[in-house]
Amino acid sequence: MEQIVPNYSVFIQAVIFLVALYVIKTFILTPILEVLKGRSESIEGSEEEAKRFEEESARLDASYRAKIAEARSQAQQERGKSRDEARGVEREILGKAREEAQGILEGIRAEIQQESTEARGRLRDEAAGLSRILTEKLLGRPVS
Repeated sequence: MEQIVPNYSVFIQAVIFLVALYVIKTFILTPILEVLKGRSESIEGSEEEAKRFEEESARLDASYRAKIAEARSQAQQERGKSRDEARGVEREILGKAREEAQGILEGIRAEIQQESTEARGRLRDEAAGLSRILTEKLLGRPVS
């Protein structure tokens, strides 16, 4: 077996390799890694900002829904108050109308009673006159 003895060209190749490695690392790998690191940080920042926006949106949505529920509750209370007030006004108007109608009915009843009494009196007078005339005709002579 033959032994291979390294010569000076191996040292030159090692130096060239180390110089090339240093140049590649300094001018290619380091800038690429910085760009990738910047992108990664930018993406993480955007994700955090999106998360904050999402949380803020959820908070605003909950606040909006609470305000809507409160407004609905107030509207229902106002409708209830208005309905109660309307019912009170309705009862008041109906009470006044009933009283007015009762007064009119009493007036009409009194008028009917008075006219009925007057009509009875006239009928009695006429009945007495008619009975006298009928008696005179039946008897054929005047009755005093």
